Amino acid sequence: MSEDIIRTEPGTEENLRLEVDAHPFDTERHPVSPPHPVLVDGIRGTAAVGSLGGYSTRIALELEEDHPDLGREFATKYFMINTPGVVQWGHDGKSFTIEKIIDGNR
Repeated sequence: MSEDIIRTEPGTEENLRLEVDAHPFDTERHPVSPPHPVLVDGIRGTAAVGSLGGYSTRIALELEEDHPDLGREFATKYFMINTPGVVQWGHDGKSFTIEKIIDGNR
């Protein structure tokens, strides 16, 4: 029996940023690049940092399982990643860990 081996690196605004993003000021429409595979507090999902069609930078997550604070889908423009791998969000001092999956079997 083989175990899943997943290589990760701490998530940052830079390594989670979309390569191609959508912004309301864009003069041409173009396909947005896919979000990045991640682990959020150990839960598999995808994440993206960018304007994501809005006017300000935000982080958006879609998880495979419910997270106790975030649910399955979560997005906010009130976030900071001052320490790689730790997202502080909202106005109440909440945080979650995020690891970008860079290699792995499923």
